[in-house]
Amino acid sequence: MLEEIWESHAGWEQAVALAQATDWPWEGALFLGSGSSYHLAQVASWLARRRGFAAQALPSGEVALYPEVAGRPASVVGISRSGETTELLRAVEALGVPSLLLTTNPRARGREGFTEVVVLDRAQEAAIVQTRSFTSALVFFLAAFLGAEEVSSLPGLWGKEAPTLWEKALSWPRDGRYFLLGSGAGWGLAQEAALKLKETALVQVEAFHSLEFRHGPMSMVDQETTVFLLLPEEADPWEKGLGPELARLGARVVEVTYRLATLPLALVPFQFLAYQLAKERGLDPERPRHLSYAVRL
Repeated sequence: MLEEIWESHAGWEQAVALAQATDWPWEGALFLGSGSSYHLAQVASWLARRRGFAAQALPSGEVALYPEVAGRPASVVGISRSGETTELLRAVEALGVPSLLLTTNPRARGREGFTEVVVLDRAQEAAIVQTRSFTSALVFFLAAFLGAEEVSSLPGLWGKEAPTLWEKALSWPRDGRYFLLGSGAGWGLAQEAALKLKETALVQVEAFHSLEFRHGPMSMVDQETTVFLLLPEEADPWEKGLGPELARLGARVVEVTYRLATLPLALVPFQFLAYQLAKERGLDPERPRHLSYAVRL
């Protein structure tokens, strides 16, 4: 897992090139995924809506069980590292509309059910926990919706930024419970960061939309709480005000500021932190309990 995080940039340049080469009708697209891939679908659909496209994201399992909730999407964009996630394949079959698969597996057994397949094979992973496959797919969607020129410098930034991201993760608080808060693209990112900590290190962690945190969950904050607040550079005062407010309640607040074009760099420290916390807790990050590389039902 750790080696694959350190090699995150391996798939980023390919992701930019593939985004440039992919001509998909994003209008009316339904983005589907499970687990980490669903969090990615949430970010991708937000980026699409920001560009003015009608788009939505749903868990693959929800559509597999209840296809009618998808409405009438013009197309499906399915995200699956293995390309073999059972819920996704069933959902795509049930909807019967043009579909694109984004995967890292060039030999995915489910690829024949899709109209088009984009393979990020340089981001393939051996680890059960997704790290560089997620950030590479994120770069793909950033290039697709922001433009390749906006993210083309990202692979080159890695060599300079990676050691700092590792040191940042090592310096972050060790605590009894964690919350991750974000809005916009940061909301999907907060959920993914929480999942990394939960599945890898078995820590008590939850993600909430930033402005939703005041509506109940804030009662959980005490002196044994760390709150990570994911903030865009031009954050609204309502969101920026959360940090001081939660600090007054006793929380250790860590603000993680990001630019949309370099969003993967905001996630990588949480991947490092998940690995390090697992080691500190005597767990094997390479073998998270009860989990497998791909879910096949």
